[in-house]
Amino acid sequence: MMAYINWERTFPVDPSTGEILPIGTEGALELPTYGNYGGGGYSAGDYGGQPLTTSSGNPLSQARLIALGPVSDDPVDRLDYLFYRHDVASNNVGEPYTRGQARADASLVKSLIKLDASYDPEASLYAGSANFAMIGRLAINDELHFLPPKVLITAVEDAVGDIQYGLENLPEEELVAALGSLFEPTSEGVFTFEFDVTTTSLREEFVEYIALNALNDAIDFGEADDAPLDTGFPVAGVSEYQLTFNLVSRDLDFVSV
Repeated sequence: MMAYINWERTFPVDPSTGEILPIGTEGALELPTYGNYGGGGYSAGDYGGQPLTTSSGNPLSQARLIALGPVSDDPVDRLDYLFYRHDVASNNVGEPYTRGQARADASLVKSLIKLDASYDPEASLYAGSANFAMIGRLAINDELHFLPPKVLITAVEDAVGDIQYGLENLPEEELVAALGSLFEPTSEGVFTFEFDVTTTSLREEFVEYIALNALNDAIDFGEADDAPLDTGFPVAGVSEYQLTFNLVSRDLDFVSV
């Protein structure tokens, strides 16, 4: 089994918005990086690193990148190479968040859907988490229209499948580390992650209803509690949700609170 999640090399994220923050920000949620290109502000094996490109600024093929760059900058697997391509696209559009960045995020989502990350539980867990991160960033910046409804639902279902596979197949020591980076222990063997979604229009509320019910359906498929999620639709506002994981049964569940 490979081990490409860098549990000790983290990047800070605003827990309420998902925005990537400067290194050292107090109160931030610290998430692990992956390989040499996975993680906010982390590229070419370093924070603020610059990925190699063609002379015109386009991404290199995976084989060409490995041939030209130092070993320390090589993408460690197929997933890491997708992150490299996203880093190149992000560098090309720059700051702040633009439609170009939204296109890059949506492109990564579509690539993650096509990737079969079951070759390794860590890759699967990180791919699913990255998928959700990109969907969340598009939603926060009101650019979710870059993912047609069918693609959005497929992305959510794929992300859930990847995360479940990762959580079910990680060795227990790594599983505890994974849960500790995102979830809070509430009782013996039970971990929770709470978040809220704010909408200000009927359109945003509809997107929330579609996306989160796709998430709920994917998690609860075939279970006794397989029922529609109450998102507050059609009334816009703040809705609170909770994702729970039972370490003993390895069961993932999703509820509105």
